[in-house]
Amino acid sequence: MPVSDPSTDLLVVGGGPAGISAARSAAAAGMNVVLADERPTLGGQIYKQPGPGFTVTDPAAMDGQFRYGRSLIDSLDGSGVDVRLRTSVVAVEGRRVFLVTDGSAARELTARRLVLAPGAHDRPVAFPGWTLPGVITAGGLQTLAKTQRVLPGERTLFAGSGPVALAFPAQLGHYGADIVTALEAGPAPRPGDFLRIARAARGNAVLLRDAARYRAMLLRQRIPLRYGRIVVRAEGDGRVERVVHAAVDADWRVIAGTEETVEVDVLCVGYGFVASLELMRLAGCDFDYQEDLGGHVVRRDEWHRTSVDGVYAAGDGAGVEGSFVAIDEGHIAGLAAAMDAGAMSEKDAAAASAAARRRLARRRALNAATKRLYRVGPGIFELPADDTVICRCEAVRRRDLAPAIASTDDINLVKAYTRAGMGPCQGRICQRQVSALIARHHGRPVEDVALATPRMPVRPVPIGALADPSIESPTLFLSGETTGADDTAPPEVTEP
Repeated sequence: MPVSDPSTDLLVVGGGPAGISAARSAAAAGMNVVLADERPTLGGQIYKQPGPGFTVTDPAAMDGQFRYGRSLIDSLDGSGVDVRLRTSVVAVEGRRVFLVTDGSAARELTARRLVLAPGAHDRPVAFPGWTLPGVITAGGLQTLAKTQRVLPGERTLFAGSGPVALAFPAQLGHYGADIVTALEAGPAPRPGDFLRIARAARGNAVLLRDAARYRAMLLRQRIPLRYGRIVVRAEGDGRVERVVHAAVDADWRVIAGTEETVEVDVLCVGYGFVASLELMRLAGCDFDYQEDLGGHVVRRDEWHRTSVDGVYAAGDGAGVEGSFVAIDEGHIAGLAAAMDAGAMSEKDAAAASAAARRRLARRRALNAATKRLYRVGPGIFELPADDTVICRCEAVRRRDLAPAIASTDDINLVKAYTRAGMGPCQGRICQRQVSALIARHHGRPVEDVALATPRMPVRPVPIGALADPSIESPTLFLSGETTGADDTAPPEVTEP
């Protein structure tokens, strides 16, 4: 059985902006708080810090994102929060939570309340050649650049959508990358879009100023930004050498005859993000569906309580809306946990959350103003050819899925027949694509295709971390010492 740790008032899962904010707010109200994150440093994806062994000697030379993230992390100093890094939460059973630190034996922690702030990951998009070396997600390349100061190639094409399609090529160019082209799947802004954005500008000056700065960086670095185009396929012998891209319609479906080819050695793909749902699903939370917020989105009330008593959700893991929204949501969730635990009054919690609620309303007004520009089109999931790998872990191609999908619309059965989703990622990469294939074949909305049954562990860990050492089986592995046989000799064969 796992070793039990002392119980805690609140466990916060996730060390990104939402998790840090929730932990800080709850601890300030007097709660005993544990914060667990699987990374070696705090900050999450957006405020990712250089890895162990790296020292920043001149913070002023780093970008503003790094410095803001550092200040957010430093705000935990003296808060009393028990921070546990390199720690994966692999299962949730009611108030019992199981944690694995650095691959060591799992430990059980009883948490009276949970704030789940697991963040999000790059929206997986399968197309011919997407598994070639040199094809990398925006999050993966950001990790290389931010934590290792490494660029993986010399000529890079960026293809994506949403704010990241403007910000990330500019940031990569700042790091020294040669970005030959940046492709935005969505449409170019119209005068009406600028008018809507201007009406939503109040309280969003920093975001709009950053957007203008990134656009200016692209112009200064002579990086062409082309709207209404997506990657059709990547080609190359052993690694990516060429990328074919094409114009798309309003639903991101390829327009025939518009293909163009560009020679590159890196293709960076950033078509937005999807929420990390695994722990929320294990906890039994209810979900709605909003593709533009990451697909399945956990259902919450105004205090970020989920449908499960004592479980709260905040940040991009509860709907992808950016780091500033995550910070304010985490703050509200931390206050809610403290209020529900009796650590602060409802009146005090309402007063403490008022400013955050005003900021959230303004951020969401801006999101609504950019909805036409950043809407995710269903055509992005219609790119795979018959021989395109859909499940990378199990090397399952689209043609391997076709017979199973033709016989059932149950993703669990498709998984059982084909092994798609049984690998180390547990479907995080392939499940959305398989759901889209099921939906198209059976003529159903993708939101009506239920997700596969969640399983623990939700993160890959060594089997020894979960094994029960009290169980012994002397005959399971026979050796020469126990059998008296020479285990180096070939077994005897008896003639019939």
